Amino acid sequence: MFISRFLKNTRGFTVTELLLVTSLLSSIPVSGYVVVKNKALQIECLSNLRMIGTAVECFVADNDAYPNAKFYPEEPLKDMRSIVKIMKPYGLQGNIFTCRSSPPALMSKGLSYLWNDELSGKNPAQVRDPAATWMMTDVTALDERISSHSGGYNILYADGHQAWSSAPPLSARKK
Repeated sequence: MFISRFLKNTRGFTVTELLLVTSLLSSIPVSGYVVVKNKALQIECLSNLRMIGTAVECFVADNDAYPNAKFYPEEPLKDMRSIVKIMKPYGLQGNIFTCRSSPPALMSKGLSYLWNDELSGKNPAQVRDPAATWMMTDVTALDERISSHSGGYNILYADGHQAWSSAPPLSARKK
């Protein structure tokens, strides 16, 4: 009896109210969501590169040289000269070497970054301009038709800073 009295005294939404809410919700652009999601993935990738850079600094402190890694090994999870294998003792595990913006084929390999093999085995004192010398970048830098991050690439430099660039490192394309 109480419920039937309650239902009689309440009213539902009017058609106008429903149309207003529907129009407000539909006015939120989907493209805005996509832009925000892509920016979040770009920031996550930069964070991955920051962590890798910190681990490389520890490696350099222990060995007085950069890791002797390959540019991009055939099997990154198995090759002993893969940056993934070399850096494992420094606490880098999981998906730290993959960017979620990368093509799925690269994600499944466990590595979506290129290593600048010009640094391999080199003492940091031998690097002429560490702030301008790239250490790692998105593997999509090899093909100018593809970019992982809003028309650009994330780059880790030899001095440890990370940045987004609309152009890939030049020497990455020469490989």
